[in-house]
Order: sequence, then C-alpha cells, then structure tokens
Amino acid sequence: MIDETGTRFVVLTFKEPEADPVIVTFTVPLFEKYATHLQTVAEAATDEANWDTSS
Repeated sequence: MIDETGTRFVVLTFKEPEADPVIVTFTVPLFEKYATHLQTVAEAATDEANWDTSS
C-alpha cells in the first residue's frame, strides 16, 4: 500500500476463528527488521538446545 505522501506500507491481516480480523501495517524498513527477527527466531526454534524442558 502507498499512502498520499508516497510512503510504502506492508499490510497484514490476521484472522482467528470466531474473532474479528486484525490489520497490522508496517513501514517497509520496519517490516524488513521484523522479517529478519522472525527468521532469527525460526532458526533458534529448530535448535534443540533452546528447548530445555528440565524446569
């Protein structure tokens, strides 16, 4: 999406069953940082050492 000033945004819609949709907008630079963060979290989630279940 591009607003009237020419700023570009990424628009995501999340919909849970039995709930209203939630719309989240990001400027492109913020979305890039968010996507990078998600990649880091996804990589950490695949590392068994991060799933300590002894506590």
